[in-house]
Amino acid sequence: MNYDNPAARLLSLIEEGQKKNQSTNCRAVWQELLEVDDNNPLLMSRLGKAMELPELIIKALVEEYPQQGNTWSHWEGQVNAAFMSQNLNATWASFSSLIDQHTVTYLRLASDLLQAKSNTKLIADDELLGTRAELDAVYKEVLGSNLADEVKKYLIRNLRKLILSIDEYKLTGALPLLDAIETTIGHAHLDKEYQHFLRDTALGKRLLDTLGAMANIVTVAIGIPQLSQAIILLSR
Repeated sequence: MNYDNPAARLLSLIEEGQKKNQSTNCRAVWQELLEVDDNNPLLMSRLGKAMELPELIIKALVEEYPQQGNTWSHWEGQVNAAFMSQNLNATWASFSSLIDQHTVTYLRLASDLLQAKSNTKLIADDELLGTRAELDAVYKEVLGSNLADEVKKYLIRNLRKLILSIDEYKLTGALPLLDAIETTIGHAHLDKEYQHFLRDTALGKRLLDTLGAMANIVTVAIGIPQLSQAIILLSR
């Protein structure tokens, strides 16, 4: 399903989870699904974002289909019960056994309904991985640089945000990508020293090129051509 909406994201998690062995440790399955390795703080953070998806779906349905009424009670009840009753130290069945086929069917319908009101498309993994690697390289170079303290601190903070938005894309969608790019670019209009870094240094130009590539990906995903144009104007 080539959709980017909260229902599609939750459905993807559930369908991937249905492929896992019921007797596998629950924590291990979530570590794999949420791509956190053996990092419990990160696991709990991303699991919390997964648990927020039902509320985001309902808010989106209410906004887009205000006359439709409550069409989510069954799947919401099943999904929330699964999240609340699961035991991370027990088997995967403590979560997955509460997800019935009706839940999957209704979530797929919700995803289709939300997609009908949107032009968003799912971004392929390989499109983001190259950008992430380049951002990580820039981040490491900034850490070892002699940039002015305020510029350096700002870059470190926002490069982390950019990388996180890619790492959690399957949970949070394309909008955090957009927000992170806009914040990193927009600050140049407020900070002349930062603007000088982006325009007049090799590392700054490298970051702008990377942001431009990332912006092109986001443009395809959610249709905002002005983002790429803003980066081109800033680089002149």
